[in-house]
Amino acid sequence: MAMTPEQAEEIKKQLLAQIDSSKMENKKQIKEHVENLDEEQLEEFLKQNNIQFSSDSDSEPKLSSPAPKCIFCSIINNETSSYKIAENKKAIAILEINPTSRGHSIIIPNEHTTTEKLPKSALGLAQKIAKKIKKKLKPEDVKIETASIQEHGIINVIPFYKGQKIERKKASEEELKELQSLLETKKRSPRKTKKDKTPIKESTKNIPKITFRIP
Repeated sequence: MAMTPEQAEEIKKQLLAQIDSSKMENKKQIKEHVENLDEEQLEEFLKQNNIQFSSDSDSEPKLSSPAPKCIFCSIINNETSSYKIAENKKAIAILEINPTSRGHSIIIPNEHTTTEKLPKSALGLAQKIAKKIKKKLKPEDVKIETASIQEHGIINVIPFYKGQKIERKKASEEELKELQSLLETKKRSPRKTKKDKTPIKESTKNIPKITFRIP
């Protein structure tokens, strides 16, 4: 059933309100785009963004969309790219792409869990990254803080520099790659056992093996 002009107008109002309350960038351009859509274009816009609307004649149309997938789970499953700098069996460490300071990193546990149930090895990884940041970037201090986003507990490792204003901003790809090369923990190759290269003396080479027990 096609969308009526009245329904389109109501849906636009709801969309614009959601855009206003969101943290997305370019709100102004997106709002202008939505406002200029006709009924057919609006339906296509909803399909592309996986947004559904109820079209009962007795009530106002209502928008509904599936719960967004946890961004940290998608990073763990390699569905979303990231700048990984270290990992252990229970967690990974990545660079924050919208850091509050240079070297701001996030420890993500592999399991979707709360801050109260963060594995000890995740905290251990955070402490390891904090030491690496201190050594490589020379901040005045490094703070370790837990947080929860989309109900996924994480650990922020935030460096503080003297005289630097703390503000969140998007890091460039060049900055992130440079930091990744500085902070990345290289996997150690397994140690090779040294073979005893002591030459066998000629005088002992031909001694026969004893095959009976000496009392």
